[in-house]
Order: sequence, then C-alpha cells, then structure tokens
Amino acid sequence: MRMRFVQTTAALHRIELGLNDRKVLFALAQNCRSPLTLIAKKTGLGRDSVRYRINRMEKSGIIQGYRTIVDMSKFGYMSVHFLLQLNQPAEDAERRLVETFKAYQFCRAILKFNGKYDFELAVVAKNMGELDMISTRIITDCGKYLQHYDIQFITKFFTAKTFPENFLKHQEKRSEKQSDKKVSQKTILHVPDILDIRLLDILSDNADISLLRLAQELGTSADTVKYRMKKLFLAGIIKGFVPVINYEVIGYSVYAILLNIAGLTPQRESTLAEFLSTSKDVLWAVKLIGKYNLLLYICTTDSNDLTKTTTALRSYFTEAVKDYETLINYEEYKYTYWVMP
Repeated sequence: MRMRFVQTTAALHRIELGLNDRKVLFALAQNCRSPLTLIAKKTGLGRDSVRYRINRMEKSGIIQGYRTIVDMSKFGYMSVHFLLQLNQPAEDAERRLVETFKAYQFCRAILKFNGKYDFELAVVAKNMGELDMISTRIITDCGKYLQHYDIQFITKFFTAKTFPENFLKHQEKRSEKQSDKKVSQKTILHVPDILDIRLLDILSDNADISLLRLAQELGTSADTVKYRMKKLFLAGIIKGFVPVINYEVIGYSVYAILLNIAGLTPQRESTLAEFLSTSKDVLWAVKLIGKYNLLLYICTTDSNDLTKTTTALRSYFTEAVKDYETLINYEEYKYTYWVMP
C-alpha cells in the first residue's frame, strides 16, 4: 500500500518516469527555484526540454506544488510529534477529526498511518506551557475516539531529502553529487521583521513564486525581496526550496520506522550516521526524546527493500534495539514547514 497524497492536481494512474524525467526531478529537488538554464546544465538537456518535462509533471500530478523549508527553531519553536492511536472511528467521524486537525494553526503536518498508530501530528510550540495547551486541545478534540497517544520531541536532524539515493542510477547519482558540492557560507545573525514574516508567509507554500510577483504582493521592489531572501537563507531561517512529490503515482511507498535504541551515545550516533550514509532508501531521520529515540522515513518501490533496511539497521545495533514500530504512511492531509509566529 502506498501513501496517497491529498492532491491539488489529480493523478489518475501510475506514471513511469524515464531517466531524463528523473534527472530533472532530482535537480529540481535540490532547489526548485533554480533557473531552467541551470537545471538544463545539470541534466544535459535543453532548456525547452526541461520546461516541457516540469510542466508535464505538474499537469500529471507528480509535482503537487512547491514549498519553502523554514527552520522554526530560529523563531524559538520546538518541534513535537503526537502519535495518536484511535478506537476505529467511523469514516464520517474520522473525517471530522481530520478537518479539526487541519484547522490547528500550530500543526505543520497531518499523516495517516496503517499500523499501531493511526495519525501523526507534527506541531510546534514556544514553551512547555504552550505545549500543554496544545496537548489538552488535541486530547479534548479526539474525545472518546482516542485510545492512546505518545508525544515525541525532535532534538536533532540527521538527514532530510526529497528522494532516496536510489532514485537515479548509481552512476547518475554519483555525478549529480559531485556537481552539487555546496560551498560553505558563513552564517549570519538576522532578526526577521514584519516584512520578512510576510515574505515567508507567501513563500512558504509557493516556493516557485517569481521575485516580481513577490515584490508586487509585498509592495516593494524585486531587489529588496532578493536581498531579504538571501539574508534569511544566510541566517539559516530558510533551509531550501523543494517540490511537493506525489510518491504513490511514481510507484513509491513511504514507511515510518520508530525505534528505541538503548543508550544512544555519541558513539552509537556515529554508527547511526554511518548507516544513514550507506542506506539508499532513507528519506528523513531525526533523533527523539520520548518513548522512541529515532524516527526514520523510508521511501522505496519494493517492500523487500524495507525489510532489508530494517534488518540492516538492527544489525548495526545488535541487541540495543529495545522497541520498534513500522508504520505505512497511507495518506497526507497537511504538510508545511511554516507556522506564522
């Protein structure tokens, strides 16, 4: 079973991507604001061919939009995930619950699972007092349908990608990595003002919007917008610009793996980093505080690869894995990186 994206553009059937389409999509995932000429240079295709392929993937529902990755910790927020286990509510009751969740201003993501947990809500909170109010609201809104819940605090990001390493052939993946070596830039201190906040509010779920359009909406010049975006990037507030991918339509399944690794010491974290560097299926990995201390998202076209990945991960830590759960990401109702401070 594959994750079903709640689509803005309907995708009626599975679509097979050729290598050139994959190369364009992979390059777009590095920075969806990249000029077509730069993507053409990276992929070895013509500019018109790149434009045609992107337009086709947008119309077919593979690309569902573009988002800006914003580091909310720069605004003093902590990231917390609520894992909810429900008492099998009827479809209409579950639908009402989802609509309630979607209305939460503090909620950045709503994912539906098949497995021990039914929903994952990714929320942000300024402090423990605010988190207490959020927790009370979620529990109250779930009411009689809530059987059990776990709260997980994200303390460290290990990796975050749009596509797994095996999305391209090995040779293509290696050459892409070599051509995309990042030049380290000095981080600057920057306190966002009202105009920055307005810019992020527009840019967050419209990462491909032009500078001219941004300038018009903000009532300023394109040069001013460009300057402010650069400052937000150098300050680490903007982490990147990525396409929203409907994985199901291109044949991928996404799984969440929750683990409790006993004594996750710096040495074991180093071992984990080694595993993540060699795994071809890991999309996202974070360290947690809570019932579990590690959350991975695995993206693959073959369920056998999931078994291989989990077996390999457990072999890295032998008897240190005390508890783990594998969940199928079934549906995505909301996903954004931004919450208005």
